[in-house]
Amino acid sequence: MKLLYYINKIALILTLLLYLTFFYGLYAQIVLGTLQILSAIVVFFFWKKISKKSKERLYIYWALVTIYSLFWVFDMNNFNNVYWLVFGMILIPMSIAIYFVQTLRFTKNNTL
Repeated sequence: MKLLYYINKIALILTLLLYLTFFYGLYAQIVLGTLQILSAIVVFFFWKKISKKSKERLYIYWALVTIYSLFWVFDMNNFNNVYWLVFGMILIPMSIAIYFVQTLRFTKNNTL
């Protein structure tokens, strides 16, 4: 659990730093999102060792990811909108990523 947390934390910090160049930040965000989805799947292998509060946080994470994914699929006609670019492609995914890293931090400290 600690290794997953540190890997995700480093990936998040690198992504935030790469946003200084904007386009590299967007590319890094793709890698970060993939890494976090895979990390969340790996966490399910440790499900019995995770505290109830951590499970609730992971449920919230998966709900956020699902809602965001559905929004992405069903709102493709506004793809060229500046609002969608800033909020839909940068702020919302990075907020979800920060939430997941915080969830992993909480989980690594509260594993049964």
